[in-house]
Amino acid sequence: MEQYIFILGRDPALSKLEIESYFKSRKIDFTILDESEIALVIKLPTINAKKIMKDLGGTQKIAKIITSFEGLYNGKENKIRYAISNYTEDEENYKDELKAYFKQEGLKATIKKSHFKESFLTPSEAQGVLEIIQYNGAIAKTVAVFDPKEQKSRDLDRPVQPSAQTTSIRLAKILINLTGVSPGQTLLDPYCGIGTIVQEAVLLGVNSIGIAFTSEDKSGSIKNLSWIRKKYNPSAKFKINFGDPMKLSRLVKKVDCVATEPYMGPSFKFFPSEGEAKKLLKQLEPKYTRLIEELSKVSKGTVVIIAPRFRTRSKKELSLSLEPIFKKNNFSFGEPIMYASPTSRMLREIWILKPNSSKS
Repeated sequence: MEQYIFILGRDPALSKLEIESYFKSRKIDFTILDESEIALVIKLPTINAKKIMKDLGGTQKIAKIITSFEGLYNGKENKIRYAISNYTEDEENYKDELKAYFKQEGLKATIKKSHFKESFLTPSEAQGVLEIIQYNGAIAKTVAVFDPKEQKSRDLDRPVQPSAQTTSIRLAKILINLTGVSPGQTLLDPYCGIGTIVQEAVLLGVNSIGIAFTSEDKSGSIKNLSWIRKKYNPSAKFKINFGDPMKLSRLVKKVDCVATEPYMGPSFKFFPSEGEAKKLLKQLEPKYTRLIEELSKVSKGTVVIIAPRFRTRSKKELSLSLEPIFKKNNFSFGEPIMYASPTSRMLREIWILKPNSSKS
């Protein structure tokens, strides 16, 4: 077993849940040795860190804890760039030790520092760099880094481009992994839009079904998924059905799990008044009620669903009262996880719903 440091993204609680769910779904034995808002230290068997990094949405870096610098570099070039990313302001500085190691190995090494005056490199800065991470007295070698350029390319090179309300690739991967779905199982997105959740599930090896409510969405999602198939050649299958999510049980049979971001109303250009927010929530409530009823009929496993929480001009936060609906449909659940940027006029509540054992 090895020890790895997972540097978490901007939503650490969400990132932690995603990592735990991912390992459980793939039956990877793991023990969390230490956790903070910055990172998780996890005991694991030897892993394919680069693949795991591509699969996760909420992790910035994966580093393997080391006890010495022996064998640190195994590349062929004799000119390299290196960095020391100190995440917990550890006093010990390994710069001299690293210089001595590079000299011994006959390597011409140039240190790289962050342009953002941080004590660590961002994922963009860490690309192609031999990086040492310092965290709570431990030292580790970075073995995988999130590549924002690759993800941006997948997002913007698609034939049909996302709108302001489209689920991001990052969030799509998090939602999928939170369901605990395993490769080979089937995931449903009843509001597939241009197909982001479906495409990311397929790339994770998960067979996927999307429901397109409009002919425009169906055309766009099929174009995007055909592009994904041609570019990445995934082994998993996908299917796009056309129809009303309110009649979901007529459109699909049983699926293993669900990940979805339903329609949450029009985008507000400014923070809404309490009256505007309440009016929209009143319109959305019956749609969510019906959707939860339908999801309880078709999902054998976990449902991960997003609901809106509006920030108003009076600085109040208003949301749907979903707990009674979940209970009525025999789902167990905890507190929702909040997802938003500081300037968002709407927070996303991420609900993780588990069917009760008594559910047929």
